[in-house]
Amino acid sequence: MIRTLPIPLAVFCAFLIMNPLEASETEAPATEAFVPDASKSVIEVGLRYNGDRIDFSGNLAGTGADGLIVKLTSPAEKVKINVKGRVGPFWMNTRQYDIENVPSMYQVQASAPLDEITTPELAKELEIGFEIIKSQMKYHILKGEDEGNDEETIFEGLMRIKTEAGLYSIDDTGRVEIKEGAQFSHYFDFPSDAKPGVYNVEYLLIKDRKLVGKSSKTIHIEKVGMVAFIAKAADERPVVYGICAVLIALGAGLAVGFVFKDSGH
Repeated sequence: MIRTLPIPLAVFCAFLIMNPLEASETEAPATEAFVPDASKSVIEVGLRYNGDRIDFSGNLAGTGADGLIVKLTSPAEKVKINVKGRVGPFWMNTRQYDIENVPSMYQVQASAPLDEITTPELAKELEIGFEIIKSQMKYHILKGEDEGNDEETIFEGLMRIKTEAGLYSIDDTGRVEIKEGAQFSHYFDFPSDAKPGVYNVEYLLIKDRKLVGKSSKTIHIEKVGMVAFIAKAADERPVVYGICAVLIALGAGLAVGFVFKDSGH
């Protein structure tokens, strides 16, 4: 026998179906509505590419935050580091290490000095600071003999290379500008050494040295035009690419020799 629900219960169930409870929305933090804007989300790497800049802006109103930290990271990569040693009276590269699990680009910006708006524990939890990179990197020797005390030397070499290329930086001197307690703006410079890939820009909302919300955006760096064609050819047909490269070099050399054949040596 098929039983039917009492009329009041049936009406109540129908009401739930037509008007579901919005428990998830009421429980969700207000910061979910925080979505920063970017001047663009794709950087195209062509023949004339020499780095780029992306401007970001947004509004902190309604988030309850009084501070903002922005962290830009890229996928991990593998880097080779040479360590010099004395060979007789000369200094030469005596050891080479392969470093893994380090981001190709790591930049942090903040609306105020980090030690004023975070605690060491919170900074570690949010993976902010160069020491995080040091603790996560893995390395093994490729050439020479590991002397057992090269970790600090390797890390210092990595930091020097990355900072000089404009890939690593921490700027908490007001790069993130907050006006009237709500409107903020800042920018990231992407140097020419920034590799193609997906970059994550994470916004960390801080109040009373605690994380009260976060949001993120993704930036894509893509090769286009002739640069993309050459990269694809080198990856898919390396032999043909190598032959073409040699022929082009020979042709360029012959052309230069022909143009300047009557100019001295």
